[in-house]
Amino acid sequence: MSFQEPVPLISVIIPVLHLSRPVNPRRFFSPRYTIRDVLRDVWEHITIPFEVIIVCNGDDPALIDFVRTDRRIDKYCLNSVNAGVARSWNMGAQLAEGSVLCFLNDDVSIGPGALEALYETLHSSPDIGQVGPVGARWRGAEHERFVGEEHIEDADAIAGFCFLVWADLYRRIGGFDVAYSPAGFEEIDFSFAVRHAGFRCVVVPKLAVRHYHHHGVSAYKTEIRYLSHSIDTVALHERNKAYFMAKWGIGHVA
Repeated sequence: MSFQEPVPLISVIIPVLHLSRPVNPRRFFSPRYTIRDVLRDVWEHITIPFEVIIVCNGDDPALIDFVRTDRRIDKYCLNSVNAGVARSWNMGAQLAEGSVLCFLNDDVSIGPGALEALYETLHSSPDIGQVGPVGARWRGAEHERFVGEEHIEDADAIAGFCFLVWADLYRRIGGFDVAYSPAGFEEIDFSFAVRHAGFRCVVVPKLAVRHYHHHGVSAYKTEIRYLSHSIDTVALHERNKAYFMAKWGIGHVA
């Protein structure tokens, strides 16, 4: 574990599907961030004890070799198929020993002081359960507006690319709902569960965190293979939205 600590304060959990991210042709000139960049940021910029947990999805030999041999990775899980986001987060959490779980995409840059600010905010009040750099108000099953862009503010849901949650609260909620597999709405569902349990979701703005989302599968229409299934991103969004609405008793929004 990092910093020679017997028990880390933060377990950083990162699902990874590709070592070299495929290019979105429509955003060809947009920069790509990869797991190599993320690990560099984590090790250079986090100053409190942490561990890195990688959940590797798929059969990319280069990625598997990288995960097995990179010494910056404390723990890893190798899946022969794409298990999807919710299952991957749950797998990482099962390996975690930190009192706080940090769920991080493999295309997010973390600058100096960012994780520390989130960690401090999480500790600032006993009723705060989840924190992140971006969050929003939701109207039914629709994103209404971003919040916390100028000052710390409560949100209905925290964006899924980077957030911290108490490990005990994660376990109380029961983790992430795998019915959303492979991806979409699982992070919104989780924030709803945090608030349903009586805790706040809080946004901490103006941190050195940037999501290079342009080459992710959610940025364009494509087919996603997961477990023994395949689904296109448009059908996936509609399926998961319907499930989310039924689960939380949300009627159709005009």
